[in-house]
Amino acid sequence: MKYAKFVMCSLVAVLMAAGPAVAGDATITGKCVKVVDGDTLIIDCGKATRTVEIHGVDAPELEQPWGKQTKSFMKKMVGGEKVEIEVVEGDGDSVVARVSVNGVDMSEMLVSRGLAWVPENANDSDLEELGAKAKAAPCGLWTDPDPQAPWDFREARS
Repeated sequence: MKYAKFVMCSLVAVLMAAGPAVAGDATITGKCVKVVDGDTLIIDCGKATRTVEIHGVDAPELEQPWGKQTKSFMKKMVGGEKVEIEVVEGDGDSVVARVSVNGVDMSEMLVSRGLAWVPENANDSDLEELGAKAKAAPCGLWTDPDPQAPWDFREARS
């Protein structure tokens, strides 16, 4: 009996230590306390502050054309707002997640306005379709004659 109680208490302790943001968990609510750049946010989830990389998009780096505009757009959309995050990868202090505010998906918003690319590994046909429409319009970064993808920009700098 003592052993069973010990095992049960240990299991509860391990589950509690895992924290609330683990891939596959239900949607977590928090407040956006900082917009780092166009696709990275700091979210206060109550007991913990998490760095959240927005899933399915890659926004221009701050030093790139459209980088500062994308960050400014995100500040207007989510800065100080209550957000919902659905963790896709990671746990603890740093996660990749779908982020929405007032029911609006930020991945979709960024791509549809031409403020972010959809990386090939995103495997999201809805985002790819929105990206194609933004490029065809053109809007946002697609109005530039030769926009450089952030991954190419980062590679060229390293």
